[in-house]
Amino acid sequence: MKRNKPVLIFLIGFMGSGKTTVGKLMAKQLGYEFVDTDSSISQQMNRSIPEIFHELGEQGFRKLEHEWLLRLNEFTENTVIATGGGMPCHQYRLNRMLRNGKVVYLKIDVKSILKRIDQSKDNRPLLQGLSLDKKTKKVTRLLKKRRKYYEQADVVISSLEAKKIDYKALLK
Repeated sequence: MKRNKPVLIFLIGFMGSGKTTVGKLMAKQLGYEFVDTDSSISQQMNRSIPEIFHELGEQGFRKLEHEWLLRLNEFTENTVIATGGGMPCHQYRLNRMLRNGKVVYLKIDVKSILKRIDQSKDNRPLLQGLSLDKKTKKVTRLLKKRRKYYEQADVVISSLEAKKIDYKALLK
């Protein structure tokens, strides 16, 4: 008897777009497992994401994300995967996601990103120690650079509307 390949749904988008929150909601609604790549990498390394960034730099962290994606065949259950904001921002990594599942982009504007990051207790290594003005400029620049990857997703939804969506209907 041939077993069907598990369904993988990748949530992509900028930091603060709600990938983890929406991912948990989506997984519950669909009856899927949920995985957060940042949490998975942090657990694997036995260090927080800021510690990993401090020790390995952004390039070292991206290498860990790349290695994480190479293990997709380990998934045996239908799973919603919340990725780090930069994970899909390399064409090879994004293509791997597109080939192995459905990619959903949580689209969000700069003002909402800054508001959510300011309210969050999470430490964002790429924005650590920056003034509001410098954070705004960096978020604007990074979002513009990353948009070309994010917009290749199979489905694009507004991050601000994401909690109100019927995911069973959306992902058919």
